[in-house]
Amino acid sequence: MPKYTLRDNGSACRFFDGEAVLVNADTSAYYSMNVTGTYVLQELIVSGREAEDVSRTLEDEFGASATDLGGDVQNAIVELETEGLIAVAEDWSPNPKIESGGEFGLPDTYEKPELYCHGNLEQLILSGE
Repeated sequence: MPKYTLRDNGSACRFFDGEAVLVNADTSAYYSMNVTGTYVLQELIVSGREAEDVSRTLEDEFGASATDLGGDVQNAIVELETEGLIAVAEDWSPNPKIESGGEFGLPDTYEKPELYCHGNLEQLILSGE
């Protein structure tokens, strides 16, 4: 099973207040993830855990089958890869550019990991919102 890292294209990831915020440097699109998604992302790219290990932790916490949770974790990975945010790490090591903001726990009840696209960062800055 591969390990994952933040894509090395100038993209950024910050963790704070139980949420992950990501920016794709190629497209200027910015994203956030729900609590479960934030946990999965942090475990993959900050802790260097493999997807199967993360799925087992979710199974232990929520009691659902690893197959179901493994599918949710894999779908989150595919979406993050498709959006150009993460990539398979050839030789994983901690990325000093990622600001962790501390450890994040899991929600009280299971929610499927979700990635939300909020639009283009350049447009947001120019809008003054």
